[in-house]
Amino acid sequence: MKLLFLALTFVLGIATAADAADYAGSISAYRRANHMPAVKLDAKLNVMALKQAQAMSATGSVSHSAGGSFFTRIAPLKKQRAAENIGAGFIAFAEMLQQWENSAGHRENLLMPGAKRVGVAFVDNPKSPYRRFWAMVITD
Repeated sequence: MKLLFLALTFVLGIATAADAADYAGSISAYRRANHMPAVKLDAKLNVMALKQAQAMSATGSVSHSAGGSFFTRIAPLKKQRAAENIGAGFIAFAEMLQQWENSAGHRENLLMPGAKRVGVAFVDNPKSPYRRFWAMVITD
């Protein structure tokens, strides 16, 4: 049963606790290298990121509006600052993170001042040329 759960977890893009911690750890390492404080993994943000990745996978588009307006989606959290990075086509998180680091707007989100929490998720879609859709939400 545990093996089945792990297989379903991977297919749905719900990261295992170890994977999710690695994502937050990688983002924190990048932030520390740029003189910013680390961020902690947040379960609510993981769910928000997963919903966005699912919406992008379902539509086959890499779009901030695939799951509805970001501001509408983030409003229930009542945060002063929030940002979202999305992407697709990279299987490993390290590759997706590097792409975000090399993009001015995504880099700005990764280095958001006052950020304390982060959530990251992916969804696989073998029918899409992108194959994997990623979303990250970061907040104060």
